[in-house]
Amino acid sequence: MINQFKKFYRNLFQGQLFIIKASGKIITDKKSRENLIANIQELTHDGIKILLIYGGGEAIDKAMAEAGITPLKIDGRRISSEDDIKIIKKTLAGDLGFKISESLVKAKLPSNVFNAIPPHWATAKRRPKKNGITRFDGTLDHITSKAIWNHFMATNLAVCPCLAFTATGTALNINADNVAIELATQIKASKLILMTDIDGVMVNKKVQSVLTAREIEGLIKDGVITDGMRVKMENCIHALRSGVKRVHILNGLKKDTLRNEIYTSSGSGTMIVREKEKKVYEKQELKNQK
Repeated sequence: MINQFKKFYRNLFQGQLFIIKASGKIITDKKSRENLIANIQELTHDGIKILLIYGGGEAIDKAMAEAGITPLKIDGRRISSEDDIKIIKKTLAGDLGFKISESLVKAKLPSNVFNAIPPHWATAKRRPKKNGITRFDGTLDHITSKAIWNHFMATNLAVCPCLAFTATGTALNINADNVAIELATQIKASKLILMTDIDGVMVNKKVQSVLTAREIEGLIKDGVITDGMRVKMENCIHALRSGVKRVHILNGLKKDTLRNEIYTSSGSGTMIVREKEKKVYEKQELKNQK
């Protein structure tokens, strides 16, 4: 089925830039990581440009526990101290970064692997003190879209952890979802793909293949989407209304979910779009594959 429609999707997406965020669970699991890299290799071979952003929450928690440090989290947000950031840098840029590099080398996939968001792409802003702690976590600031697009004129794949530098050179930890969403919003990426450990947006115990931003807002209002998923969905809606064409929620622990989502009209997770883009999807893709 995929091979039947691959030429159509290759022509549709060739030269476009996708931002993919992979959770730490996917990166630490060798089988899932190598499957993700294999799927990305297929996309880049078809001329699609990929910026891969990865997190490492569980790996960081494990490393901190081994160091005798209890992670501080408030409302689900990690509060990173000066001692914490040393472990976070080692885990993200060192341990997980090397795992990704090993998988890329094994796949013979050319790429640019960074140990943080390049400072000419974006700088970071430190969050205010919390409980008297000078924080080493923050948000992205001063994103330069042109610098990112210029980079992808020479390559089809770049990889970055969710670390960024302040203007004075201090490394800060940033939520990986936020990094991917903010970058996608600023550069108006064709697709923002969030690779998680869930199958997509569930309604009545069934994964929804396509939802509009308005439908998501209705599900939030009705209490169907709550807690952490609500925050994620609100951020996705913001990205869509800021110029990102499509947002996808996929289970990266399952084989070939990225490949199946890109190269079939039915997909493997949930695609979220604005109403106008849904009509384009129905006209260009669904009708073409009947």
